[in-house]
Amino acid sequence: MLKFRKFSAENWADFLEISKEAFAREGLQKEGFLQSIDKEGFIGAFIEDKLIGYLRLMIHREYGHLGQIAVTKLERGKGYGSKLMEHAISYFESNEMDRVGLYVETKNDIAVKLYEKYGFEKQFESWNFWIEENQYVQMEEKGHRFENAELKILTSQDYETVVNTFPNINKEELKSHLTDEQSVGFTGVESIPLGLFVDNKLQIYGRFNPEFPGCRPFLVLDTKYFEEFIASLKPFKKKDFIRLTFDKDSYLAKFFQERDYILWHHLWFMQREHKE
Repeated sequence: MLKFRKFSAENWADFLEISKEAFAREGLQKEGFLQSIDKEGFIGAFIEDKLIGYLRLMIHREYGHLGQIAVTKLERGKGYGSKLMEHAISYFESNEMDRVGLYVETKNDIAVKLYEKYGFEKQFESWNFWIEENQYVQMEEKGHRFENAELKILTSQDYETVVNTFPNINKEELKSHLTDEQSVGFTGVESIPLGLFVDNKLQIYGRFNPEFPGCRPFLVLDTKYFEEFIASLKPFKKKDFIRLTFDKDSYLAKFFQERDYILWHHLWFMQREHKE
């Protein structure tokens, strides 16, 4: 019988195996796992004492985000994915979320159909690009080209500036990113909300995790400042490559493709609205 409960430290090895199977995740750290096990939305699915899947559910004000849902390969095709989805929806409904969103690979037809079965609808495309070491280092070596550019760590006082510059940003997530204590996630390192200002005008916003490493979300007003942003990350970076994830911006996707950056994930953002 499938049971849902919080993780314990002894589940680390099984969790790591399932996460790598499902997401090919790199940079997972035991420290980050241990710091997450007491969080309400981090839920293991067990048959007796064997971990067979898990959920990672996040709440940002009135918006719920299904961050991860995974079932071990040996137990797929047995209906456990549906049981995890039902548990996730029940969790969000009990927390009175107005909307629930998730990302899924555009080519993962099985998962898309599962989510549609539970009322999720496609909203827009999302892209995750990988910039390799040689490309990253070349931009860094060029140095700063704009004298009046400054990379700042953002706070709640910058909320209106970000929203006015990027009105399509997920506002509930942004409020959490700027005002709540930052989650270390599974990398064991905090994410940092960063803004590149040129002549005191916000041009790029990215929530940067140095260990992942990458930015999500990543929003650009003018691509001519992109290399300036990358060069400015030097005090924060730990690795010589970076992944950038952004929504809706097909122009930025084309800009990255023309530079031969690797398209790592092409995703749908899907959403389910609460109905009275």
